[in-house]
Amino acid sequence: MNHKDFAKKMGEHSLLYIEDEQHVRDHFNEFLSRYTKKLYVCKNAEEGLEIYQKFMPSILLLDINLPGMNGIELATMIRKNDKKIRIIMLTAYTDKEFMLQAVELELTRYLVKPVKSEDLLLAFEKSILELNVNNIVNLGNGNIYSKKLVSIISNKETIPLRKKEAELLEYLIEHDGEVITYERLETTVWNDEVVSREAIRSQIKNIRQKIGKDCLENIAGVGYLFKVN
Repeated sequence: MNHKDFAKKMGEHSLLYIEDEQHVRDHFNEFLSRYTKKLYVCKNAEEGLEIYQKFMPSILLLDINLPGMNGIELATMIRKNDKKIRIIMLTAYTDKEFMLQAVELELTRYLVKPVKSEDLLLAFEKSILELNVNNIVNLGNGNIYSKKLVSIISNKETIPLRKKEAELLEYLIEHDGEVITYERLETTVWNDEVVSREAIRSQIKNIRQKIGKDCLENIAGVGYLFKVN
């Protein structure tokens, strides 16, 4: 990806940067501002979590060693319900314990401090490529889900999804081949809100009307099995 393409693609994404050392934070804040206007910067994980929940950035850049909640804990919390976000971890650690935790977090990259600007740009380029790969999902039978458009594209027709329909479909796609229980949907897609099974069935029915029935199987009394053709 040449510099012009990178700058254009990076400008399309939002970035949350969390760093507790002010001089490091100020330096990279100025540097990152050249590439994206949607940049959110803070000094600890608690502030970062509030920003994440409000703006849902597509890339997270954070230090592992933060005061209070550390970077691993925050990334774990976010990754639990967000499989799309790209995470780049800044760390002074190279030990086995960190490496094991990093694997579970599906990091795009971890960078050992002090970080060179060119290494950071390469990590962002990898993040952009991963985000672009995940933008289109082939559902079979001529149906494609576009995450960017939040729509089903079927025979050149674009069928928009409502917010909850999209959240539910994306969760099912992320867990292709797994039996997803009603309880699990309540915890993840509905964030532990009180929701009836009838309400969940209604959303599933709406999705089936837009993508067809073949890839979404009902498991009686349990939940659903999503299988991409």
